[in-house]
Amino acid sequence: MEKLKVVPNSTVNKIRNNPDNYGLSYHDFGKSSNIVDYSEREIIEMFYGIYKDQKILLVDDGYFLDLKEVNEIVCELEDVTYFRKPTDNDLRLNSYNSIRNIRTFYVKDYFLITKNEISGVKRHQITQYLYKIGAINKGRGRYANLYSCSNHYKILQDFKEGLAPKDLYYPIKRYINGLFFNDDYKISNFRVKSNIRIELP
Repeated sequence: MEKLKVVPNSTVNKIRNNPDNYGLSYHDFGKSSNIVDYSEREIIEMFYGIYKDQKILLVDDGYFLDLKEVNEIVCELEDVTYFRKPTDNDLRLNSYNSIRNIRTFYVKDYFLITKNEISGVKRHQITQYLYKIGAINKGRGRYANLYSCSNHYKILQDFKEGLAPKDLYYPIKRYINGLFFNDDYKISNFRVKSNIRIELP
């Protein structure tokens, strides 16, 4: 089961005692209209905008999205850091952007894409959702306006849109596909949008 960022027991108890104060939508998307019917885990999920039974997610802009309508996922990669500082020759050959030389990815946004407009748009931002549940981290220093993801696997994975770093897909794999569909590759049309050309080793 996917591990969500911990919510203190005191907060869970406050939610259980006064659910309407926390904006939970269990009346619309939950399994019951009575808050006492929900486990601690289920309350934490709803606190994060997760309604697994209905495949509904509260996206960053504050509206609910039916994940069954999603047909593509886009990750906007802004920058990376390296294990080995590039030399002039590396810069010329782009060899410093080998997947094995990248230390950390810095992401601007993640979007779920739907074929039809929902709430007036086809691109639905979930960056804050992934950050809140602990799937990605906040960047620091000069990357403070971005989100970080370590390059643990050092592998490029093959998707319909081409090769992409496995670590960039991991938050989608576990916290969209795994969490909602119990299938890590349910939505596997994944694309990384970036000016950085990451190379095979």
